Amino acid sequence: MDERNRWIMLIKELRTERQIGIFEAERLALARPEWRRWVEQQINTDQRCQRMAHCHIRHNGDAALLEKRGGRYVVR
Repeated sequence: MDERNRWIMLIKELRTERQIGIFEAERLALARPEWRRWVEQQINTDQRCQRMAHCHIRHNGDAALLEKRGGRYVVR
């Protein structure tokens, strides 16, 4: 299974286990250093991920889990 599918499965598992929404599941997953590094690498190298990161920031504003700093996306 590739990393993208593992990420999706992790979010699904967290949502099911804890009865939480996507945003909260992503927040919990990003607390793990290995996923935090992977997400930062993906959003800075994959155009599809960059578009999703941009939409996430636009949709969530100050509460966003990501931000753009110095031309790069980073996890807050």
